[in-house]
Amino acid sequence: MDVKGPQALTCPTFDYARPESFYKDNSTVLSIVRDEIFRNQSAIKLSGAVQVKTDVYDDDPSVEADPEYWESKFKPFHEYLEQTFPKVWKHFKIETANSWGLVITWEGSNSSLKPILLTAHQDVVPTQDSTIKDWTYPPYDGIYDGERLWGRGSADCKNLLIGLLEAAETLFESGFKPKRTIIFGFGFDEEIGGPRGASAIGQLLLQRYGKDSFYAVVDEGGQSLAEENDVLLALPGAGEKGSVDVIIGLNTPGGHSSVPPDHTSIGIISQLVEQFEANPFKSIFTPKNPTFHEYQCIALHSPTLEEDIKIAILSAEYDKHSNEKAIEYLYNKSLLSRYLIGTSQAIDIIHGGAKSNALPEYVEIDVNHRVAIESTVDEIVQRDLKLVSLVAHKFDLGIIYEGDEIKKKTTKGYFTVRKASSLEPAPPTPTSGRAWELFAGNIRHLYEEVAFSASDHPQHGKRIVVAPGIATGNTDTRYYWDLTRNIYRYRPGVSTSVEAHAHGVDENIPFDSHLQVIAFYFEYLQLVDDERDE
Repeated sequence: MDVKGPQALTCPTFDYARPESFYKDNSTVLSIVRDEIFRNQSAIKLSGAVQVKTDVYDDDPSVEADPEYWESKFKPFHEYLEQTFPKVWKHFKIETANSWGLVITWEGSNSSLKPILLTAHQDVVPTQDSTIKDWTYPPYDGIYDGERLWGRGSADCKNLLIGLLEAAETLFESGFKPKRTIIFGFGFDEEIGGPRGASAIGQLLLQRYGKDSFYAVVDEGGQSLAEENDVLLALPGAGEKGSVDVIIGLNTPGGHSSVPPDHTSIGIISQLVEQFEANPFKSIFTPKNPTFHEYQCIALHSPTLEEDIKIAILSAEYDKHSNEKAIEYLYNKSLLSRYLIGTSQAIDIIHGGAKSNALPEYVEIDVNHRVAIESTVDEIVQRDLKLVSLVAHKFDLGIIYEGDEIKKKTTKGYFTVRKASSLEPAPPTPTSGRAWELFAGNIRHLYEEVAFSASDHPQHGKRIVVAPGIATGNTDTRYYWDLTRNIYRYRPGVSTSVEAHAHGVDENIPFDSHLQVIAFYFEYLQLVDDERDE
């Protein structure tokens, strides 16, 4: 295959990364994934966590405005964690940020080493009363059937929170004494953006340790295992798209509907919606996006991907025609692959009109964008303003953007445009260097040498290709960007959160996935403990 570019760097292979304890005595990590007694005890812990209802809502008050509200939700959960992990509560430092964010510190013996931060969130999305009848088991019963554990939060992400604490307590019981300080940060409103929980935790840690002071931050996200074109991939999230909600309002004169103008405000804004949907953002396929490297790995290793697509993907960085062909392939492959390589737009909310015989004086739409890695929030908003300007010119309307009149109001009315919320694309995580190699090597070690090591396992003998991925949603890591560049969004397990019905009816976790979380961190925390900072 005649392909331009240094193939040796296209998809580097990572050696297994094993802690010293694995060579001396691997019985503990193997018992985590194989021992029936450990499995059943672990199921009891996760089941109990699911049974404590910690749902949050978009319109929840601040902690200061209604402290009793938050206490009623999270005090029982904190009490459950203390009861379930008594050694952690006795021997580690337990702090709170903004009352209900948990910061748990396992002090290391070498203060010259940067600490590591491992995160998860305590909150869950609500369940709708109308769907309760559709659940196999009640959503807060935490039923374990021997293969799966069912209930809200079982997959997103009480399994990660409980798994981290199980790994820590298992390490403590094995006699492990860290040189590198280990910190657990558990926010309590990630599902509504984290402004109360992870935000306070990030501020606390930044004030205490300073900027760029952490070895790494590890949070939920990424794709645990994904099979694409017969390649078994692990895809730690090495980036996140940005996001912005653009609120566009239209003010027009009112009046009686018996004498309507040619176009009411609803009709005009409908034409704007049509403009949006007729002008999607162009896809972009560049090495700035972790998805670029993911598909280069697929192209290099797949036995089934068409040869011309392989060549296009592998040559996309250097050849315009190949880049266009790779984009066409990803655009048509699926909605997911389409929007991993470009900015999305969705008209999610529309309001307008109050009465059938009164002309609507104000209508409003909410346009949600997930911003491509290569773009910025301002670029997206400026494009939206161009579409608004086209419609404003057609109907002789003014435009006010963020309070500034950029096109003079007229007697026919005017548009208002503002950002309701925005987040720039995340800083890129380095995918070269020792820290990334250790993380990737531990993933291969976990699956190939621990979880799939039994000869009768259906995945036994399969090779895992570790490549950077991009998180499809945003996580609490937005509040930890200043702590380190090494931010890994990855939760081990044989099932992705989508497959586990996270946020939906019948949320569940294959229990092997939960045990793999514990095993992964049991090994990884030992690995990074022996590393000097880069």
